[in-house]
Amino acid sequence: MKTLITFDLYSALFNIAGSIAPRLAARLSLGEADAKAFFALWRDRQMERLQLSNSLGGERVPFRTATGQAFDYAVHQKGVSAPEDVRAELIAAWDEIDPWPEARGVVEAVKQRGFQTAVLSNGDEAMLKAVARRIGDPFDHIFSSEHAGHYKPHPAMYRLPQDRLGVPQEAILHVAGSRSDVFGAVAAGLDCYWSNRNQEIVLDPAFTPAYDRRDLSEVLAVIQGPSGRS
Repeated sequence: MKTLITFDLYSALFNIAGSIAPRLAARLSLGEADAKAFFALWRDRQMERLQLSNSLGGERVPFRTATGQAFDYAVHQKGVSAPEDVRAELIAAWDEIDPWPEARGVVEAVKQRGFQTAVLSNGDEAMLKAVARRIGDPFDHIFSSEHAGHYKPHPAMYRLPQDRLGVPQEAILHVAGSRSDVFGAVAAGLDCYWSNRNQEIVLDPAFTPAYDRRDLSEVLAVIQGPSGRS
């Protein structure tokens, strides 16, 4: 029986590219296609920096720092100009992203049915709290990579609810929004619901999620089904 539903914030609940690419277009004087390409490079290098933080064995680099370093890389590679005030504004935009249309309703419905809800995501705690407030902050807990000292898909991230709350893994459903998050959750032994908006596949079929859906709209049906909670 599930009692705790954890949600990835940046991919599952919120539309990062749709929120930030238009701001890149406006502030860096880019066309729509170029703004999307800039964002894709920025996001890719951000994720690369997080995995380097995991792999190098040192202290976790803060998410905001990694985001700034990745932005500087994209600026250099794309040959655009970003004065310091514009740079600061665009990095701060990660605190102001918009949710997917159904996100707020789904999380509120899950909570109304008596389940505990939590964010389990890669950001710094302050960043996650800022973004969570944009859907009314309907969460009982915020689990940040700051608490784990590592980023997803490191298993320490997925152990946070067990370590901090004593919730057994069989009582948790993790709602993921990206391939790597699915991989990490399944590898850690969690049941995983993939809000798979781009209809992708996992790189290794051994890490296929329990539920692969087009968006968040079936989360409640899944957890109230035979393997969830009635």
